[in-house]
Amino acid sequence: MTQIFLLGTFHFRESDIDFYTEDTQRQLCDTNERLKKFNPDAITLEAAAHAQSAVNESYEKFSLEDLSDFDKMRNETLGTINIYGSTFPISYKNESIQIGYRLGKTMGAGKIHAIDDDSILDDIDEEIPERIKIAFDKHLEKMNAVEGKTILEILRYLNSDEWSYHNQQLYLVNNAIGAGGSYTGANFFGQWYMRNLKIFANLQKLSESHERVFSLYGCGHLYILRELINLCEDMELVDYRDYLT
Repeated sequence: MTQIFLLGTFHFRESDIDFYTEDTQRQLCDTNERLKKFNPDAITLEAAAHAQSAVNESYEKFSLEDLSDFDKMRNETLGTINIYGSTFPISYKNESIQIGYRLGKTMGAGKIHAIDDDSILDDIDEEIPERIKIAFDKHLEKMNAVEGKTILEILRYLNSDEWSYHNQQLYLVNNAIGAGGSYTGANFFGQWYMRNLKIFANLQKLSESHERVFSLYGCGHLYILRELINLCEDMELVDYRDYLT
């Protein structure tokens, strides 16, 4: 039985938080102290599985000392990675670095595992009924109630059942778009499920040779991945509250 500690996070690159300050780094260090108590023997990230070599190279280049060198983090990168058909710099303003790589180096992990699938989902490119827009915005408002919170407080909320419920509702209300005709919403939702099924397949493979897996993922994936982990007889989902409270 492999224990899976699935931690949902926001995407740092989209945040207004300044990650290159003593206060923010102190908050991240506090979070890291909590996470390392899980004592993982494998760490996974939301990085495309086919880009494992780029993850290997950037992780080898990364040092815990980088996290106290604010100029370096602002002005340098850890190389590049090819995802979604394009090449991107590996910036320090990235949860994979600030949480995943930090935890890996702290635990002495020799490798970080990339388990994502970077298939591009089709856009919903037809007129969205007003009733669906209203329902969508109602749930989105609930999800965005994180202003003024610390990083640890944000993570606690994003990993709550409440947040995942509202996030999953976004997909469900959009699922009705094109019903009886194009089924645009259902096709989009199906592609989203398929991406998560591929992520889970990579988790299944990794769990065959590891006992305690820490998996850092965008919080939008939590609902489906938790469902799959709970259904799997060979996995046990760890309660995030055991480490974030």
